[in-house]
Parts: sequence; C-alpha cells; structure tokens
Amino acid sequence: MEDARETEASVPEETSGRAIASFLLGLLSLTTCFFLPPLPILAIVLGAGEKRGLGRAGVILGWIGIAVYAMAAVLVLLFLVAGGTGVAIGG
Repeated sequence: MEDARETEASVPEETSGRAIASFLLGLLSLTTCFFLPPLPILAIVLGAGEKRGLGRAGVILGWIGIAVYAMAAVLVLLFLVAGGTGVAIGG
C-alpha cells in the first residue's frame, strides 16, 4: 500500500491565474512595444507574490519590458534632439 505522503508529493502544484496573467502580460509587453505601455507594470504587480514558475517569469519579462521602453524613449529623445538641431549623430 502506498504512503499518502508519496501520493501527495507526486501531484504537481496548480499554477495560479495571477501567475499565468503575469506571464502573458510580460510577453505582450515585449511584443506590443509602445501600443500598450502599462503591460509591463501589470506583469510585475500580478507576479509579485510568486517565487517560481510562470509568475517569476512574468516579473522578469515585465522588468525587461520596462527596460525596452526606457531605451526606446531615450532613442526617441535623441532622434528628436538631433532632428531639431539639424546635426547628424555619428557622422
């Protein structure tokens, strides 16, 4: 007869809905770029309580999304400044 603890240990944990939502929002934040700016923040908020799995991946993707937004904003500002002065960047 099997021990009850062995049976419980072999059953995988269910992934929470918040973790799945965090992961999906993190992915969408990378693919939609500037069309939906709050997505990375929502991914971080929804995945904040998760220590592993999809929730953690959603938080990481959310931070990557914020970094992409920040770099794109800097590039846009550089483009506007360079375009406004008539000076070409890089030669």
